[in-house]
Amino acid sequence: MRATAGSAATTRERAAELVDEVARRGRDARDELARRGQEAGAELARRGQEATGEVGRRLELLERRLAELEQRLGESEAEVEGEQGARRDPKSKAEG
Repeated sequence: MRATAGSAATTRERAAELVDEVARRGRDARDELARRGQEAGAELARRGQEATGEVGRRLELLERRLAELEQRLGESEAEVEGEQGARRDPKSKAEG
């Protein structure tokens, strides 16, 4: 019986050590996962800021191009109106 009792105590101690080891590894894994999550979040935030800046730059470029096209369109419309006015009233130039 004593041999069995000693063996059982050793088994309990070993089981307790294994449980402690599993718990320690679980805590380490949790801490590592939390660290990686924070790093990933920081990286996403950085990329988001970069993307926002790029979108802003592209928007400014598009706004400049649109303003240029609107200006050209306005100039073209003025030229067309001027030509049409001259065609409709050729006597006004001759009379003037």
